[in-house]
Amino acid sequence: MMLRKINLSVRFALTITLLLGVFGLGIIFLIRSLSSIEILLEESSAQHVQELTVNSVISREIFELSSRVRLLEQNFLYDEEILSEEGFNIDEQLQKIRSLSQDTSFITKMDDFILDFHRFLGNSVTLNRILKEQSDIDKRLEKQINALDFAIAKSTVNELIENDRTFLTNDIYIMHLIRESFLSAGKIAGTVRSSITPDTEQVVIIKVGKELSILEMHLANMRNLSSEVTTAISSIEATLRYYKVILRKMTANLKQRWVVMDALLKSQSNLIDYVEETESNVQNSAVRISLDLRQDLMDMRGWIFAMGFISLFVGVIMISHMVRHHITSPLKKLKQSFREIELNNFDRPISLNRHDEWDVIENAFNRMASRLKKTYNDLEEERSKLNKQAHQDPLTGLANRLLIYKQLNTAIKTAHSSHQTFALLFLDVDNFKTVNDSLGHDVGDSLLVEVSQRLRTVVDSRDVVSRLGGDEFMILAHSCATTQHASELAEAINKALRQPYYVGNETVFVSSSVGVCLFPEHGRGVDTIVRNADTAMYHAKRGGRDGFRIYLDSMTNEAHELMSKSSGLKQALINQELFVDYQPQFDIQTGLIVGAEALVRWQHPTKGRLMPSEFLEIAEQTGIIVDIDDYVFDLVFHDLKLLMQQDLVSQDFKLSVNLSGRKLFSKALLENLKTYHERAPEVTNRMILELTERDMITKLDRCIESIENIKRLGFRVAIDDFGIGYSSLGALKQLPVDILKIDQSFISGLDEGSVDNVITDSILNIARSLDLCAVAEGVETEAQLQALRSIGCHVAQGYYLSHPITKDAFITMLSNTAAGSIWL
Repeated sequence: MMLRKINLSVRFALTITLLLGVFGLGIIFLIRSLSSIEILLEESSAQHVQELTVNSVISREIFELSSRVRLLEQNFLYDEEILSEEGFNIDEQLQKIRSLSQDTSFITKMDDFILDFHRFLGNSVTLNRILKEQSDIDKRLEKQINALDFAIAKSTVNELIENDRTFLTNDIYIMHLIRESFLSAGKIAGTVRSSITPDTEQVVIIKVGKELSILEMHLANMRNLSSEVTTAISSIEATLRYYKVILRKMTANLKQRWVVMDALLKSQSNLIDYVEETESNVQNSAVRISLDLRQDLMDMRGWIFAMGFISLFVGVIMISHMVRHHITSPLKKLKQSFREIELNNFDRPISLNRHDEWDVIENAFNRMASRLKKTYNDLEEERSKLNKQAHQDPLTGLANRLLIYKQLNTAIKTAHSSHQTFALLFLDVDNFKTVNDSLGHDVGDSLLVEVSQRLRTVVDSRDVVSRLGGDEFMILAHSCATTQHASELAEAINKALRQPYYVGNETVFVSSSVGVCLFPEHGRGVDTIVRNADTAMYHAKRGGRDGFRIYLDSMTNEAHELMSKSSGLKQALINQELFVDYQPQFDIQTGLIVGAEALVRWQHPTKGRLMPSEFLEIAEQTGIIVDIDDYVFDLVFHDLKLLMQQDLVSQDFKLSVNLSGRKLFSKALLENLKTYHERAPEVTNRMILELTERDMITKLDRCIESIENIKRLGFRVAIDDFGIGYSSLGALKQLPVDILKIDQSFISGLDEGSVDNVITDSILNIARSLDLCAVAEGVETEAQLQALRSIGCHVAQGYYLSHPITKDAFITMLSNTAAGSIWL
């Protein structure tokens, strides 16, 4: 045991004594060499720890900076104050990162990034101001159009008073077209912020310019009825010229915006590459140390061999034993440990089991390995976080825009070389904004997470699902090589996403619109195939949502999104939250009730009672109006059947129910009506289907055919809101309708000698000439009622006669009438 504790110096001293002092020189050299190795290991370890510490700090700062720049990029179009404040904070942080290193290459990259960031900040502020300026000019133009409308109305009234024969329709129609062009231009201009490519932004601006040119054309066709009209037209024309100047400024700024953003992303990528390059440099440095140490050890072996060769035969035997036991074996273990470090394996510390100088080397090596392991793991963790932040969506965990674009680029290169085909699906969640606005962003975020999970389960393991931002997703489908495969995947996605979502205490219904492109059939470049998939998706939206479209060359670059609350209405139908009130219709000459109109209401579970104006427009946009029509018709059918069974209505009593234009032209309408007619023809013969004048005129030929088929089943048909749809008398003559319902806008102005009095009288004369019944809507005063009586109107409804009432209240009213009560 005591012999094992003798160090190498004593061992070699004894050997030198035995070998006449010759071998002592070799011992001294060996000791100095071992000391050099220890110093080298200590110095290299300290240097690497220092370098890795600095790079770890830089990694954390770049990680935080990336998050704030991305947040700034998302918000720069909304608040100039936030933009400026956050820009100043980010710039200050950039300067701190720049001061962390003295490396010239790093400083150059940081200077480039700072310069690109300043350009990005300046461009964002300028664009924000242009958008505010465009919003102000929109408001000014709206006021001028309202002034023109008032001036035309005033001039029109004067002409009617002075001349009983004048042509009003053309001026009114042109004014309608002017307002429609203005609204269309404003709506299109509002989509500039949601554009995701430079081409879509330019298309939107061109569309706005086109609508403004159409507005100018309509202004040119407007008659100069008065000086007020001429002044209003001149004001609008001047504003339109200024509007076009703003559009040109916006076009130039948007082009510069994409250039600046590309430069900013490139500079950010350079910073990330710097971190990876630093890691590589550390690994290379460790390799170099290993090579240098190996060379030193080889030199040491040479000296030992020379000393042994000079020594006596006995000395050679002794030295051979010492070298083998005290040098070669530990060096092999040390060498093996360096190889493990080269392979990034820091979990195998060296164990020499010595109590001499090798014990010092063993401890130094193990300390270095431990420090390298810690710093390497810290660097790997920072790099992993930075890479995850740069390539992963933080909410859903899916690939983000940057990563999917990289993978799409790679897929295109691979497909070019191997002649493969893949599909790209662009997906947008229908009505997501409605969910977000009505239920809150927390529910919206939870919904997006659930959507992403469903997408993962639908696609193949080879496919890549990414979230571009908001409610937009993109799927790189390597598994789809044909249009048929891509269609099947898109259909599976539609089916999966239309199922109900249970988020917290809410049940949410959404659907998806999917655009499909195949490479290389629909594009050979990244921008082209993404743009075409986006186009196909918008066509799917315009086609009614909850579906998909394969890209066609005939499709345009126009993209329209409909924001609606379809999920709530779907749930309302399921939970039977819709009901009807009835507004009685009176024979104003006798005072008896001769009919009623069914008016739908929504008993919302949280918002209470909602009127039709609060949800029917949404139903029209999403197509749910068809289901609502079926639901309301069934309610009215059974209510009328109940009234007849209780003998509360006369033989002439009729019950009206409104029908949408979408339902009128649906294939299932006639089959449904036929089913009800066969069940109870005595009930359907007393039902009136009301259609708006606008819906009838839109598709006149199909409308005539549909109405004729409806009347064959015994139903009667009425034109609702007659007089405001710009239909001609020729069109009215062709429509096989039974009843004209005079719009309340004419009834509200009835008095002695008024224009509305003349118009209403004319409509009644037209109805008599065409053998049609007429019903006046919106009677609200005694004067209006007396005026209608004086011009020979027989049937009317309105708040003055009766508000819409519940079914039970209506039954009570009919019971009193049957008992002899007269209501007028």
